[in-house]
Amino acid sequence: MSRFKSTRPMRRPEFWCVLIALSLVSVCYYGLRAAAVYGLAIVTAVATDLLCLFLQSRPYRWIDLSNVANAVILAMMLPATIPYSIVILGTVFMVAVGTHVFGSRRDYLFPPPAVGYLFILLSWRKELRQFPQVGTSLALFGNDVELVPSLSSAYNATRLLTGERYDLFLGIGANAMATGCILLLTVCFFVLLFRRQVSLWASVGYLFGIAIMLIPGGFRPDALLMTNMIVFALLFLVADPCVMPCRSILAYPAAAATSFLMMYLIITFQMEDAPVVAVMLTVPLWHAFAKLETRLFKPVRVDPDVEDIDIDTAPSDDAARGEEAAR
Repeated sequence: MSRFKSTRPMRRPEFWCVLIALSLVSVCYYGLRAAAVYGLAIVTAVATDLLCLFLQSRPYRWIDLSNVANAVILAMMLPATIPYSIVILGTVFMVAVGTHVFGSRRDYLFPPPAVGYLFILLSWRKELRQFPQVGTSLALFGNDVELVPSLSSAYNATRLLTGERYDLFLGIGANAMATGCILLLTVCFFVLLFRRQVSLWASVGYLFGIAIMLIPGGFRPDALLMTNMIVFALLFLVADPCVMPCRSILAYPAAAATSFLMMYLIITFQMEDAPVVAVMLTVPLWHAFAKLETRLFKPVRVDPDVEDIDIDTAPSDDAARGEEAAR
């Protein structure tokens, strides 16, 4: 295997802190049921990853914890009442196909959480788009509670957002587990932005594409940001350099195209899953810009199995063969 394989950065501690903070808020809103969904997604992701690596005769290393992050991100986009069987099947598909078939570890063809979510959307659309209200008492098994359409679906159809704005900023509405708390998501975004864990150019391009579609769509900026997973998708799908290939100024037009398509889907089809669908459809454009980025900036490419390899001190192939022959 070549020593120069991938330029994707690793997850840093602040990113895991953000995931933990959003997960804790979900548990506070939906109780132990939310914790069970997160835990089941994590265990399934690790088990599936171990099996796939075993079948490929590859070792499991700490670098593979990226699938844990992907499992948590996928779970965040699900309702708290999602059946456990769907969580398991969606996570298995995300890791087996999104990670090991369409890429490898840090070299993804598609963002794995988007792959898993799209699989669930196509297979269990009804279960994915029915949500409990925040504060509803949810049991670990056999929930028989009233489920309602999402806040996003109502806003896309009527352009009216009901409820107190302060409550909506805190995510108190019918939403997926961690996509509605805009206040916390905004704080997390700026933390990761200043820590260089999200791409500035991708963020600017994404927001620009939204801005030019606000007036034609008849949206209010604050209401739009509180619905349709807009901020969540920016943080974990569009501007995350660990899953999207382009990281330089060329990420600006790619992200703008993604958000423009997303807004078109929302305006035309009232699609509350538009960010995920738009990301999946525009990934080829991102890869095209990434190839151009490689030609222009020529980034150093390292083996995904090796963290922070020192190119100057790494043994050459001839030296490695000589040492092997001596042994």
